Amino acid sequence: MTAREAALNALCEVEEGRNVKDALAAIFEKNELKDEDRQLANELAFGTLRHREEIDQIVRETLTGDFFSLDATLKNVLRIAVYQYLFFDRIPIYAIVNEAVNFGRTIKEKGLINAVLRGVIRNKRVQVLREPRAWVFRKIMDAYQVEGEKIIDCFKIRPTPYIRINLLKNSVEEAKERLRLSGLEYRPANWFSEFKSVDHLSLIINSPLMKQGYISIHDEAQGLVCHLVDPKPGEKIVDLCSAPGSKATYMAELMKNEGMIVAVEISNERLKLVVENAARLGISIIKPVIADGRYYKLEKVDKVLVDAPCTNAGVIAKRPEVKDRVNKKVVMRLAKLQYDLLMNAATFLKKGGSLIYSTCSILPDENEEVIAQFLKDNPDFEIEPAKKFTAQGDEFLKILPCDYNTDGIFAARLKKTS
Repeated sequence: MTAREAALNALCEVEEGRNVKDALAAIFEKNELKDEDRQLANELAFGTLRHREEIDQIVRETLTGDFFSLDATLKNVLRIAVYQYLFFDRIPIYAIVNEAVNFGRTIKEKGLINAVLRGVIRNKRVQVLREPRAWVFRKIMDAYQVEGEKIIDCFKIRPTPYIRINLLKNSVEEAKERLRLSGLEYRPANWFSEFKSVDHLSLIINSPLMKQGYISIHDEAQGLVCHLVDPKPGEKIVDLCSAPGSKATYMAELMKNEGMIVAVEISNERLKLVVENAARLGISIIKPVIADGRYYKLEKVDKVLVDAPCTNAGVIAKRPEVKDRVNKKVVMRLAKLQYDLLMNAATFLKKGGSLIYSTCSILPDENEEVIAQFLKDNPDFEIEPAKKFTAQGDEFLKILPCDYNTDGIFAARLKKTS
């Protein structure tokens, strides 16, 4: 028995006067269902009942004939499907229709189910009622009332991959010729000549150009964060939470491999990625350190980049599991970690040094709110407007994933004044 069959049977028993909780319990006792299927069955049955009045109204507007004259099974097949359409953004619409049609017991019933559901989907008023089910999507809609739907839609599109040319090993023109000779197609990126967009990474990953360090895989919006750091040759910079090393190595390239970058990472396995990337690219100024960024100690540093762990709410196209993993508790836990990392990183800096905070989230709870709390608790820091350093941004650097076919990112630059 599937979760949908369990929910359907329970709703049919409710029509006969049984309590939905008892109906589901009896079904679960007689049939072995996985925990996730039981959870789904509960959600479908209880959710459909909670919204049954509005669902019935929607179906009645679409159905040619008397809805209430249909038998209980057919009514509840339609109800469950409409409930899924309204509240289950994780299930493709075509799958909702196909699953419902499969419950039809005759060709006539299958045709009726298909016709009604397609009519519901075409109904403009019903389309407005659709609500993103995932908590993180609702949060994005609240935070971005104008762009919210566009952001969520862009998460359904395959993300554009980017490569970065290693300027320590070849110029942009030399790299373009190497790419051409290797048969690797590319296009100009948004802001930087050393970045190129590509169609697929499968040929890039194992290419000689990648293995020999002429190019790296790096999203261009993440590269913007490095330009906000504005690394200079000879500086001492800390890259907190450094793995896999994309930002550390790009900063080293911008520094012409002169100075020092202390790459701090709590995981030994992840720190190995930083070391391997630096070796592949011919970079010698990265010093790897295994430590918890909340407790590591250092002094008189020019700049610190805190590329903090986050919900990944700006890269859901790449990390679709975020939809089901992120909730209020997760955000609160991460915001506390982000704040703690910032507070400790602030102690590294010399007077006049800069603290750069970045995430690949677009949730204000992890970004503007963390910065606001930090500035409130640290009056010896002030915002350095992003527009002084990057091609995008104003007070902060913020790129929405729907704007430039890149990751969604946030970054802020703070100066230690005393």
